[in-house]
Amino acid sequence: MNKFHPCFKILVLFVLILSFGLSQSRYGRLNGFLRDAETGEPLLYANVSLKNSGIGAATDNSGYYIITNIPAGNYTLQVMMMGYARTEKEIAVVAGLEERHDFEIQPSAIEGQEVIVTGDRQRFEKEIEVSSVSLSMRDVKTMPAFVEADIFRTLQLLPGVQSSSDFSSALVVRGGSPDENLIMLDGIEIYNPFHLGGVFSTFNADAIADAEFMAGGYPAYYGNRISSVLSITGREGDSRKNKLFKGKQLGEFFDVSQVRGEVNLLSSKLLAEGPLLKGSWMLSGRRTYFDQVARVYYWYVDEPMEWQYYFYDIQGKIIQNLNPTNRLTFSHYAGKDRIFFEVGRSSNEVTFNWDWGNTTNSANWRWIPNSRFVSNLSFANTVYKFDVDMELTATDTAGQTSTTSFVIFNKIDDWTLKENLDWFISSEHTLTTGFEIKDLGVDFELSQGDQKLLDQDQANMIYSGIVQERWQPNPVIMLQAGLRVSKYSAHENTYFEPRLGFKYLLSTNLALKGAWGKYNQFLFTAQDEDAILSIVDFWNPIPENYKAKSVEHYILGFEQWLGEGWFASLEGYYKPYSNTLVINPNQDFIDQDDDYTEGTAEIYGTEVLLKKNSGKLTGWLGYSYMKSEQEFDFNGDGDIVASDGEVYSSKYDQPHSFNLVLNYTLNKKNAFGLTMTSSSSNLYTPTVGYVYSQNGSYYDLANPYRNMDELKGFRNSARYPKYFRMDVSYSRQITPFGIDGLFKIQVINVTNHFNTFFYNWDLAEGTVEGIGMFPFFPTFGVEFKL
Repeated sequence: MNKFHPCFKILVLFVLILSFGLSQSRYGRLNGFLRDAETGEPLLYANVSLKNSGIGAATDNSGYYIITNIPAGNYTLQVMMMGYARTEKEIAVVAGLEERHDFEIQPSAIEGQEVIVTGDRQRFEKEIEVSSVSLSMRDVKTMPAFVEADIFRTLQLLPGVQSSSDFSSALVVRGGSPDENLIMLDGIEIYNPFHLGGVFSTFNADAIADAEFMAGGYPAYYGNRISSVLSITGREGDSRKNKLFKGKQLGEFFDVSQVRGEVNLLSSKLLAEGPLLKGSWMLSGRRTYFDQVARVYYWYVDEPMEWQYYFYDIQGKIIQNLNPTNRLTFSHYAGKDRIFFEVGRSSNEVTFNWDWGNTTNSANWRWIPNSRFVSNLSFANTVYKFDVDMELTATDTAGQTSTTSFVIFNKIDDWTLKENLDWFISSEHTLTTGFEIKDLGVDFELSQGDQKLLDQDQANMIYSGIVQERWQPNPVIMLQAGLRVSKYSAHENTYFEPRLGFKYLLSTNLALKGAWGKYNQFLFTAQDEDAILSIVDFWNPIPENYKAKSVEHYILGFEQWLGEGWFASLEGYYKPYSNTLVINPNQDFIDQDDDYTEGTAEIYGTEVLLKKNSGKLTGWLGYSYMKSEQEFDFNGDGDIVASDGEVYSSKYDQPHSFNLVLNYTLNKKNAFGLTMTSSSSNLYTPTVGYVYSQNGSYYDLANPYRNMDELKGFRNSARYPKYFRMDVSYSRQITPFGIDGLFKIQVINVTNHFNTFFYNWDLAEGTVEGIGMFPFFPTFGVEFKL
């Protein structure tokens, strides 16, 4: 560990000395916020520039911009964003001084052949964004969806991202397992963000402003996940309209700007927002209702309802602007699934209760003392619970009853304190520092009656510190070097994770980009390689006798700017895992130190993306190639032998995948959507035969297959038939009874192509039947806004 200290100190000292010298600038600086004039919501990725100077910047996901190194003089400061009126302001820049200019921009249709230069161009020229894609909610809500818009389903249509099946919205990114993805809502980590066993995600699309997805090579700010990052920014709420208490005393402190909702075949959603004191508030809720429909049916037929399933989500945010430099944000999310049913009415009864879900709360303090610094300090708590309670009640002939209960309980209690400080030294240098302290409590219980078969209550700490320097020595070269240092309390060693990224503009519209980094993960889910569908995940901290999951990312590619609204990308990647874990197939239940097997893996691939994000026709075309191989010494003999089933492809191995996404806005009222996916299907371990088993007390002539053992081939050595699915959608603006609304109809798998989920063997008949995924399935829904 000590050998790193001198190098680290020299690096920090060099950066500080260089930064101090550069900070004594002869130039002026500008900063400020951009907001929608009608709602007060921040305008993300807008273009802010000094007219005819080539100097400018793009706003970030909070609507903030900063422009440095501006020569003294008079300029026209202009703001441009698709769908908003071009705004200009005459300013004077004074050497050595900074000025703040906030804008509120009016929405406006684009007229004639006016050219709007968006913030995407500024990001292309000045940001190192390797394997990164930003999605607006327009992208998500205008494309076909299974019942309702889902950010995870949209991401699965990007190259390099796949799902394990139609029944799962979990993300498999570049061959990594779903637990390797960092999912954040307003900077809060969310565990298992899915409903109905993964069919739906937990996020309400109406409450989301933006989603940034990084499939690899992400900077030092992000840690404890080794495949990808999905950072979702929630909407702030409309703070400009007063509809309920306008002109009344209460309206000076609180009001409602608008209420919007949706009713579809799955659920009902409602979102309300408005001004609150010096800021805004937003609250959204969603609940399924087919259990309530079923309750009415059972009441009508006069029968007891012996089952129940529902899920709900609640998401809220309160923002208070204390003054122009300080802001407080409070965020809350709660989501839960509940399954209940009873089986049996006579001598034996089974009662089954199953609940799981997330609850998060956070507070964030953003401080911008001047144009040089932006500080974000947050404190958050995330609780994930999984609870299964099953009771078996038996009644004998004498009328005596006995009850046996089984309980499975898993809980994560995550308390996180995090600070991130950006220092905008000059247009060439930006220094980022920060820390993260995570108190991670994990509880896992397995009990039968009063006897606890397993009781693990672990408390671990993860301490992390980051430093990152972005350097642009000239207009065509951008470099980013970072270091994340982490200490996991269950391990003695300290983890050093260096990260590097670069972009080189080969021409005005073509860039070479790349990234390399080391990544470690200290919390994971136990992966069963042969599981067909994972309903929920059991999260566990890495035990002290196992190494952390560890991987390196090597990424190289090209970006091509094809004109305003058009973008193309080609990337190749290589991910060698120096350590990964799977469930030990030969574990001894009594020995708690042999639950997992450590191994290595290699994943490599190529991705192509052509994207259009403006105009009447938007969408993308993507292709990806991916290959994986992993090695485990399952028999513990010290040798890894392919013929022993110790070298095999991951179940997420998918050589080819092709995706097409199209959204067409015909006019102000009508829009169409189409998505198409054609890909290699999942791997599986084939059944090669059955043999009579030694197990069992007798041979049953009436059922000769009673005691048969299945013979498996090599693990993941067979592949299901090719996958293909096409979905279409149509939406139309409506105004029933003077209420603004949107009618949507969507058809899933419009060609009714049969996609194999798994094979089911019928030994008695000697047949094999393919069980399919989503068939032809039309859905519809209505959105409204008050």
